[in-house]
Amino acid sequence: MTTSNQHHVPTVVVVGIHGHGASHVDAARALAETGAIRLVGLVDRAFTPEDHAAGDAPLYGSLDDCFAAGQVDVVILSTPIHTHLDLAVAALEHGADVLLEKPPVTSNDELDLLQAVAERTGGLVQVGFQSLGSHAIGEITELVAAGEIGAVTGLEATGTWVRTIGYWTRAAWSGRRTLNDVPVVDGVVTNPLAHAVQTMLRLGGVTDRAAIATIELDQYRANDIEADDTSVVRITPRSGPIMTAAVTLCAEDTTDPVVTVRGERGAIRFLYTKDVVEVDLEDQSVRRWTTDRTALLPDLLRARAAVRAGGEAALVSSLADASAFTAVLDAVRSAPAPHPIPAELLDWRGTGEDRHPVIPGIERFVAEAATTGSTFAELGTPWARR
Repeated sequence: MTTSNQHHVPTVVVVGIHGHGASHVDAARALAETGAIRLVGLVDRAFTPEDHAAGDAPLYGSLDDCFAAGQVDVVILSTPIHTHLDLAVAALEHGADVLLEKPPVTSNDELDLLQAVAERTGGLVQVGFQSLGSHAIGEITELVAAGEIGAVTGLEATGTWVRTIGYWTRAAWSGRRTLNDVPVVDGVVTNPLAHAVQTMLRLGGVTDRAAIATIELDQYRANDIEADDTSVVRITPRSGPIMTAAVTLCAEDTTDPVVTVRGERGAIRFLYTKDVVEVDLEDQSVRRWTTDRTALLPDLLRARAAVRAGGEAALVSSLADASAFTAVLDAVRSAPAPHPIPAELLDWRGTGEDRHPVIPGIERFVAEAATTGSTFAELGTPWARR
């Protein structure tokens, strides 16, 4: 890693500044205004005049160009999934620490390779699972450990979202399993609602893929894409309760995704996009509160400073903590293609780029699958693979 004295202000670049990358640009600009960092580069293959604010960092066409221009301490990567590994390796080899959007890589092998490079270079890699920064994670863990809901009987994750045709046509890699024979592994489980899966795994205490016994998939697509837009993932750990995620991008309306820890005496629900916790015990009213959240970039900067001071610092969302999630992604990558849902069983809404399919009754099917730990096929849904 780059050596620096205690007065050095970390230099940061953002690679991929459109789409979700724009939020990283905003976060970096806000930190730069406080003097916590210097934003020294915005990297993208395509720019518009609106991409460059007055007094902003220079624009570059590649990360290599940015490295050639001067010192880079932290690289934020918000690029297509299949580009993550090469760019993250390049950043680590350059001596930078990395904030890497989720999913971090496209296979278990790639994760192992990236971890090996991080260990060899001493670089830090924070993965972009913002939900893991929620203080609700620790609070829920403490409640469960204290026996608030009794013995845990299962974990559930549900997400019912809407994604339009425009979402799937926004980029060449969108909705693809592969692109030019290179794994992409896009889809509802691995990208839009990946936080639901990762947060469920974290609350279940399963972060290492070695802790997983089996991963079962039941995957479908209503859209004309390669990847899944409606799926169940059932994870059986080597010890502990079964975890079931049921998710779709073909709902009537977008609703708050929820991760639930269910116990013998009640349940704890975590609305992770809002940092809201609900505790629902038998014969008691529901308790509900909102927690704070630690943002990922400041957390990476904190850890970076601690390491440079000779100490150690755990990241909110480390690369190692993405091991179990990447095992789920790897299962999706190697699974058969999602089963297409017959057109006559879909209800299409909207026009043009806003057109999107609705699977009738999908909200009920998602809830029932998660609550019972069943696949859509086991529930006997009209469109399920038999």
